[in-house]
Amino acid sequence: MNSEDDFGGFGRAASAEAAAGLTVGIIGAQGRMGSWLCRLLEPLVGRLLIADIAGEPLTPEWVAACRVIILAVPVHAVEGVMQFIGPHTDPEGVVVDISSLKQTPLTAMLAHARGEVVGAHPLFGPGAPSLQDQTVFLSPGRGRLWLTRLRRFLQGQGARPVIMEPERHDRLMAQVQTLRHLLLYAFGWSLMQLGYQPETDEEVSGPWFRELLNMLTHQSDQPAELYADLALHNPDGLKAARTLLQGMNSMVSALEDRDRGALVATMEQVGAYIKNSQAQLSA
Repeated sequence: MNSEDDFGGFGRAASAEAAAGLTVGIIGAQGRMGSWLCRLLEPLVGRLLIADIAGEPLTPEWVAACRVIILAVPVHAVEGVMQFIGPHTDPEGVVVDISSLKQTPLTAMLAHARGEVVGAHPLFGPGAPSLQDQTVFLSPGRGRLWLTRLRRFLQGQGARPVIMEPERHDRLMAQVQTLRHLLLYAFGWSLMQLGYQPETDEEVSGPWFRELLNMLTHQSDQPAELYADLALHNPDGLKAARTLLQGMNSMVSALEDRDRGALVATMEQVGAYIKNSQAQLSA
C-alpha cells in the first residue's frame, strides 16, 4: 500500500512522484461538477479516467484500473452505479461521492465497494474558480486512510474541509439548503399568483426585495430536478418543509384573527433568536 501522503500531497513537490502514479476515475465526468473536477485534477494526477452515460462507457476494466473513483452523479443514481462497479473496485482504493446528501450514498457505497468509502460534499457550485477558501464536507464511511489523504489534499488546495457524520450533515443540509430552496420557490410561486410583474415592478420594489429576486434567479439557474431530489432524498427534508409551513400558518392565523399581539410576538421571538445568535458569533 502507498504511504499516507499519496493523495494528500497533490501540488507539493515532496509527493509529486506519488501523485504522478495515481489513477483517478470520475463517473459523471460530463456533468457540471464532474467537468469541474476534471479540470481540477487533470494536472495533479498521473492518469485521469472519465466515464459518463452520455460519453465514455463504464466497464469493469475501467473500474479496476482506478485507485480512486469519484461519483459525480445524482444522489438517486448512486445505488445503481455502485451495484455495477462495486465488485470491480480496488480493495486498497477508495470510492468517493460528491452529492449534497450523505446518508443514502454512503449506504450504497458501503454495501458494494470493496475498499474504503468517503462521502464528500463541496458546498459550492461549478462556477467556483478553485478550491481556495471553499468548504468541503467529508463524512467517514469505511476506513480512515483515504479520509486523511482527502482532507490533506483539500487543505493543500486552500479549501476548508469539515469532517461531519452523515446524519448530522443531512440534518444541517435540510436547514441550510432544502429549507432555503423551498422558501425561495414558495416566494416565487406567491409572486406568480399575486400578479407581480418583475419587468415593471422590480425597479420600484426596493433593494431588499430585489435581493430576494436575485437569489431566486440564481437558484433557478440550476436544474429543478436537483432541488427536488435533494428535498425528496433528505431524511429531514419533509420535517424542514412542515416546519416552514407551521411558521407560515401561525402568521396566517394571526392575520385572520386580526391578532396584532400574536403577530408581534412571533416576529420579536425570531428577531431575538437571530440577534442573540449574531451576538454569540461576535463575542
